[in-house]
Parts: sequence; C-alpha cells; structure tokens
Amino acid sequence: MYLYSTILRPLFWIAMGLLYGLTVAGAPIWAQDLGLQMTWWKWLLAFLWYVLLSYSVAGGFTLLGEKEPGAWYRFMGFHLSITVLLGVVLGFLLL
Repeated sequence: MYLYSTILRPLFWIAMGLLYGLTVAGAPIWAQDLGLQMTWWKWLLAFLWYVLLSYSVAGGFTLLGEKEPGAWYRFMGFHLSITVLLGVVLGFLLL
C-alpha cells in the first residue's frame, strides 16, 4: 500500500516530531503572551494533560487502523471526554 511506503513512514514521523518540538518550544512564549504566571507544578500539569491528549488520539486511531470500529468509538469517546474535562479544570487552574 502506498501509505506504508518506505518513504512516507519516516516523513510522517519527522513531521510529528517537528510538530511536538514546536509545541514544546512555543509553550513558554504562548503562556507569556496570555499573561499566565506559570510555576513548575503548572507546567507539570500542562505536560501531563498534553501526554493524555496524545495518548487519547494515538490510541483511538491505532484502534481505527486495526479495524476495530466499536472499540475506537468507545476509546475515543471515553478518553477524549476525560481529556476535555481535565482541560477545562486545567484552564481554570492556569487562569
């Protein structure tokens, strides 16, 4: 299959690494622009939320790629609802 070619797979992971790197590098600038007073524990909570978001998306799309539509919907629905709820709580903590 064309999507699993030896050229596109490394390019995908290079693009994902660049996206993660830019997100991590831009986070302090983004927080400063919003006027957030970030301490070490707020950064830790933001990092843990970002890991949970990444886990939710990666796990859901892995199940979709494994052709498990029932598990995909349940996994994404459950984990993303928790992620959104924790994101709202984190937003209140940061602001």
